[in-house]
Parts: sequence; structure tokens; C-alpha cells
Amino acid sequence: MLLFQIISCPWFLISFLVPCYGSLQLGFSKLQRGHRLDRKLIQSFPELSFLDCVIECLVTPRCKSVNYFKGANFCEINYENKTTAETRYMESAGWVYSEKEHWPKELAGACSNSTCKINQTCKHKRYSEDKFFECVLSDCGIPDKKGIDLNTTRREDAIGIHRRIHASCADGYSQSGSGWLICQSNGEWKYDIVCTVLPNIAIGKPAKQSSTKSDYNAACAVDGNRGTDVGVDKCTVTGDGDRYPWWRVDLQAVYYITSVRILNRGVDTYGVDLSFQLRDVTVTVGLTESDINTPCGFFAGPGTASQLVVIDCPTSTQGSFVKISKTTEALTLCEVDVFGVPV
Repeated sequence: MLLFQIISCPWFLISFLVPCYGSLQLGFSKLQRGHRLDRKLIQSFPELSFLDCVIECLVTPRCKSVNYFKGANFCEINYENKTTAETRYMESAGWVYSEKEHWPKELAGACSNSTCKINQTCKHKRYSEDKFFECVLSDCGIPDKKGIDLNTTRREDAIGIHRRIHASCADGYSQSGSGWLICQSNGEWKYDIVCTVLPNIAIGKPAKQSSTKSDYNAACAVDGNRGTDVGVDKCTVTGDGDRYPWWRVDLQAVYYITSVRILNRGVDTYGVDLSFQLRDVTVTVGLTESDINTPCGFFAGPGTASQLVVIDCPTSTQGSFVKISKTTEALTLCEVDVFGVPV
């Protein structure tokens, strides 16, 4: 019966004729013209009809949606859809977006009930007497190596066989290598990037602040306690009358400062939330205690409860002192992490 279906509806005609089985009405009615899903690509195919693009998705278990550019007959199959990757769904003139679930699986022919694995695709074997399809490797999967940040991928990057991804190291890691991840023919990633954990170079180092409220002193921001209840966990707090509060740490050596993290206060034991006071915060770096004026970054705020504010310094920012300052109400810091590499 299956062989009869394949013969009665030739594969190469499926783009031009109404299929012998299944209704295409739902799929066409749910097309989203002028949109595409960005940077969730498994593979792309030039010179392919739209229905053949849909079929490529149907025969690939990992595929969830397709992008199609009619003007160039260009097909992209994605490993996510707009629900799981909402921020990557965007307007794009000339493109059409469609989801796998809107099309009848019978379009996949002999592959409609294949047992191919998630990293495989089903290929028809038209002239085989004993088997109508085979499963072949399609991709290397989503890279999950510790320390790698995939938010730097480019528009053309894909996880398919012989494709590559441009990656970088996440905050808190130093990077060596080009940053390329190459999907090899054996279905395994070749990593041309090494991410090494950077230590928090501020922890336990001498710290000072412009003024101190009660016993919430400067050392509380580098004591390793990541609790955010000011009264219980003893965060730093400057004096109430200090209108230009600041806090600084002596790293006791010169570093290339890569980033500074500020852990904001949370809701206290009595339900009071003053986390909004973390705003208009400037982070600077310097080589001496009297000259800490090299800009690292700025946080406009207002902060939220227990928020971890990450500020990345410009490349090659050198210093042995890091200063955090503001021009509004009291400065409260529950913990400050500084990352860098020795000069």
C-alpha cells in the first residue's frame, strides 16, 4: 500500500500538484507573510519550492518551523518556533514563516512514520526493494559547552552538518581561539574556542566607601555572602546625608578589567523593597586611589529586587581600583564581583 502511494504521487511533482493525500488548506491559511524566525537555523537550501521546504522540515525531527524567501526560492528550516523563541520572530520583507504542525505529516510520504533520531533527517530511497527510507545525520545539536555564549551568533549561522556558529565566552570567562564552532560530518562539534573561568578578583580585598550607615561597611560587598536581605546579610549602605556616595575596592594588582557585577538589595524581612534606589550608577576604574576615572560602564536603573547588574568594561580597561558611585540617595551594594586578567 505504501509503495502504491509513492508511485501514484511522484515525489518530484509534489511542489506543483495537489498532493494525493492530506489537505494543504490549514498550512496555507496560517502562513505569516513578511516574517521570519532569526538565528535558530538547522540548515538552508537554495532553489527549493515552498512545499519542498515544508517537506524538508517534516522529514527532520528537530525542525519546528520554516522561513521561505519566494524571490530566490530560498528555504531555511529552524529548530524552534515563534513561541519558544519569541524575541527572534521578526518582520522581514519578502519572507514567509510557517510552522511544521500546520502541515499534514503525510506530505513526508514514506518518512511520515520514520524512526529517525532528533539529529537525523529521513531520506527517501526510491528504488530500494527492502526499505523506503534511511536516516542520515542532519546536525550537531545545540552546543551546550560550559562558558559559551550563543547570543553572538550571526544571521547565517546554523547547526547543520558542515555549517558553523560564531560564539563567544560568557561573562566571567576569558576567551581564546577564533570563536567558531564547526559541525563536522560525524555529527560532533569542533570547538575553535576555549572559555576559561575567571576568578572574582574583588572577593576579600580591601574596600572603602564615602560614608557608612550603622555597621553596613564597605567590606560587606566583598565578603562572599550573596544574601540580599540588608538587615540579615549585612550589605553595604552609605549614610543618609551622603548625596554623592561611592564605594571602591583595591584589587592590589593591575588587571585588564572585563566586567563588574553588582548584586542589588532584595525585599527585607519586613517586606520593605528599596531596590529601586540602585539607579544612575557609574562604574570607573583606575590605577591609583586618587585617579579612578576610566569609564567602565553605567547603569541607569532603577534596579529590581535581588537583581544582578552586569556591566562590561571596554576592551583593555586597566586598573587596580574599581569605584562605584552615584548622585542620588544612599548607595547599597549586597555584593560586588570584579572579573579581569592580570596585566
